Amino acid sequence: PLSLPDFLSLSRRLLIIGGKGGVGKTTVSAAIAQGMAQRHPQQQVRVISIDPAHSLGDAFGTVLGHDPTDLLPNLSAQEIDAEELLHQFREDYLWELADMMSGDTGDDALQIAYGPQAWRQIVSQALPGIDEMLALIAVIDLLEDGSQDLVILDTAPTGHLLRFLEMPTALNDWLGWIFKLWLKYQDVVGRVDLMSRLRTLRQRVVKTQKLLKDPSFTEFIGVAQNQSAILAEAARLVDSLQTLGIQQTYLVHNRYVPGQEIPAERFPGQTIVRLTGLPRAIPPQEQIRLAASLLFEPLT
Repeated sequence: PLSLPDFLSLSRRLLIIGGKGGVGKTTVSAAIAQGMAQRHPQQQVRVISIDPAHSLGDAFGTVLGHDPTDLLPNLSAQEIDAEELLHQFREDYLWELADMMSGDTGDDALQIAYGPQAWRQIVSQALPGIDEMLALIAVIDLLEDGSQDLVILDTAPTGHLLRFLEMPTALNDWLGWIFKLWLKYQDVVGRVDLMSRLRTLRQRVVKTQKLLKDPSFTEFIGVAQNQSAILAEAARLVDSLQTLGIQQTYLVHNRYVPGQEIPAERFPGQTIVRLTGLPRAIPPQEQIRLAASLLFEPLT
């Protein structure tokens, strides 16, 4: 049977695990993290859940929160709280932006166009999916500053994942629009410091987008089970990723039953790795260790 490669030896930095809700993405994410940490004791591995319905803690049989928890000397895990990230984003940028745009500037033209309340509304609702984007920027920061060698992302179901991947473009467009407005009214509104911070944010967004599409940096791994609705969604995800300029080369067939293979022709050019159902009777950490041993080549 085929195995997943040693992603760290291939110099991958970010693994994004995607698929339909309930197919076992979290188990696969946890097992990949466990397998990589065991193979590379000198390198720091972190697994992060950005699924609003977190279940990563359950997979490891422990309680996880917004801040990372060490599971092994070189393996940590966290469940990112989107509300926390959003709160930070509002405090750092949005409310000041709302004040700036609400026309407390003595410029009647600006004030008539955008009342203060309207602006708060626009600014806080402008970006559906911003929380996922902020999580991704935080992940890239972790990899860039060298504190982590490999990050595994356990994502929300397919639709969320795609919104999340399209988000950098939306955020970039939105920031571009803000800059245009600002250039028009900069003499009146000032706020050069806020604009320079927003410019830095925009650069981080652009960099994040570039790294997501760089196959030597980011690897997408699909998870599916052999049921027609699940396979249809998995195939759609592959197509949607391709449209975004992203190739997926690995698909994990979870809860594999011998003799019931996923037809390879449905996923051309992909390596399908089988993971049999895990015994329920053993503790969660044992399950994850077992899954890791099944997904990767045995350690020699």
